[in-house]
Amino acid sequence: MKTILFHGPSGSGKDTQVDLLVKKYAFENIGTGEMFRVMYKDADLEAIKAYQYWSKGRFVPNDLTYSMLNKWLKRFDSKKSWAFVSVVRDVGQIPLFDELLENSGRKLDAFVHFLLPEEIALERMSLRMVCSYCESTYHEKYKPEAVKGYCDKCGTKLTHREDDEPDKIRFRLQEYRRTVAPIVSKYKERGLLIEIDASPSIESIHTELIKRLGL
Repeated sequence: MKTILFHGPSGSGKDTQVDLLVKKYAFENIGTGEMFRVMYKDADLEAIKAYQYWSKGRFVPNDLTYSMLNKWLKRFDSKKSWAFVSVVRDVGQIPLFDELLENSGRKLDAFVHFLLPEEIALERMSLRMVCSYCESTYHEKYKPEAVKGYCDKCGTKLTHREDDEPDKIRFRLQEYRRTVAPIVSKYKERGLLIEIDASPSIESIHTELIKRLGL
């Protein structure tokens, strides 16, 4: 049973890589992005407050994020390996994440950081589409849908996410660069850092990831 924390800029494919871990190794995929969207749909009061931030491409305050995350974790199987996606977005969240894991009786095995140039991130995100019903994501170049404009899984019409507009993408990347350096430094000090180039194909990245995680 492993506990892995994944991080990387928008467009680095971290969600795709975790989805592959879910399919191949029965990982649980635990991410704040899905948490915010699903809990908002469920009309959770904290999620409604969080929407005022993430819908504008801004980070949700730490106390609000982790209050929601403590509730969100109850939906997952504690006996499986857990893959956390971008749940530590600034260095101040590290102690909160440590406490979250301790309360769940787990320890972190690795911090995987995907590296991606900004121009590639902008290309990938500007061409991304999402299903508003089941939240599956597609990409015109890297992961096209079978029938253009419609979700392969449920047939719902695909749309651009509100926070995938170019200006919002640039703002997220700016915030990412500002906050990621101290996070990487902390996990490097703990001997948990694994850095992976996210520029190649999905298959190449996954092969490298499996090798580095020892799966």
